[in-house]
Amino acid sequence: MTGTEIACGDCGTVPPGRPGRRPLCPACKLNRRIALLLDDGTGHIRPALRPLATALRNAPNLSTSRLWLYRPLAADLLTALATGRVPLSHDGLSTWPRPGAARHLRHRLIAYGILPPVDPHLADIESWLRHRLAQITEHPHEQVLRQYALWHQLPRLRATAASRPLRSTAKPYATQQFTQAQLFLTWLHDSGVEPAALTQARLDTWYATHRVHQRYRVGGFLTWATSHGHLPRGLVVHQVTFKPGTTITQQRRLELLRHYLIDDAVALPARAAAVLMLLYAQPLSRIHRLTRDDLLTIDGTPHLRLGDPPIPLPTPAAHLLHRLVDEAGRGGQWLFPAACPASPSPTQPCTADYARQDSLSVKPESQRSASSCCKRPRRSSPTRSDSTRPRRPANTPTPAGPGAATPPTATTSNRQRDDQAGTRRTNARAGQ
Repeated sequence: MTGTEIACGDCGTVPPGRPGRRPLCPACKLNRRIALLLDDGTGHIRPALRPLATALRNAPNLSTSRLWLYRPLAADLLTALATGRVPLSHDGLSTWPRPGAARHLRHRLIAYGILPPVDPHLADIESWLRHRLAQITEHPHEQVLRQYALWHQLPRLRATAASRPLRSTAKPYATQQFTQAQLFLTWLHDSGVEPAALTQARLDTWYATHRVHQRYRVGGFLTWATSHGHLPRGLVVHQVTFKPGTTITQQRRLELLRHYLIDDAVALPARAAAVLMLLYAQPLSRIHRLTRDDLLTIDGTPHLRLGDPPIPLPTPAAHLLHRLVDEAGRGGQWLFPAACPASPSPTQPCTADYARQDSLSVKPESQRSASSCCKRPRRSSPTRSDSTRPRRPANTPTPAGPGAATPPTATTSNRQRDDQAGTRRTNARAGQ
């Protein structure tokens, strides 16, 4: 150590620091922040949160962990958990007013064994519904909405999560269903109509004056409400159906497959996911839940476990997936790891990468269009009567009948008129 170097105030190492100031190395800065946020009030880290502290200290990038700990939302939640103001449980995290911070910390606590595993999408939906129900206590039909969420939506989602992991689209679908149900009941209240007095004509009016995504999302609520007596049982709930898109040709599929196998300009996770989607026609929600253990070698041939038995994997695709594993490093069990090791990478980034490939992205000739039995009828074009037919200007000559001589003014073309006007201007200049 030279005379100009200053040792760390905690561990004695020589980190880069400002002249004239006794610095702290990155590891000691992180330790101090962890000790401050996870203090249970006795000057020590809460015992239940020690695995989290150990994982943060052993993270490959200490600066990333330190930056996360300095975020106000994360710091407030960690302090509340350490001091016991918020129970260290899934229900306790669901009550936190900042769902984003609670979601990220939940993933970390599951990964480090502090909380038991739970479907992350189900937990997010439960948290969202809890906060939304707390916001609509003054709604005139709050009781119906509460029954719909707690007696219909959540039991169905929990039953699905018990049999298989929920897809990433489960939360937006469930939240939109509830939102459209709330908007529909609000529309009834503003129109002065009680749900029990709703008529088919009034329901058809709502269908005709609202957009297709609203008609599609509200269908589940209307079916539930009519079957449970909240709406008249004789109502006909119109089903909104969508036309399938255009299927790509085999030649187009091979072009896309070749592009994603050899083009290094596309992000590697997006390339790997696209190759698997084009090879096996699997949705992104299924591909992004693949683990490293699903990559197998059987009798010297690479295989991929999408089900039972595993299926052969072409050599170029196998090289791409093994390269993805090597670059991810210690990314956990997932083949497509996210920033948090407890969850796979979300599908939105890869979807955006595909959308940026304008020249090669799969674009059906016709976009998905919605149709339903209650679509607005097209306006007919009735024959105009004499009173609605536009009148002909007075100076417009009446067309001649068949076989009649056509007046010269009626057959004079625009070009002839322009030539005549030009001739008159030339003569006028010559006369001057």
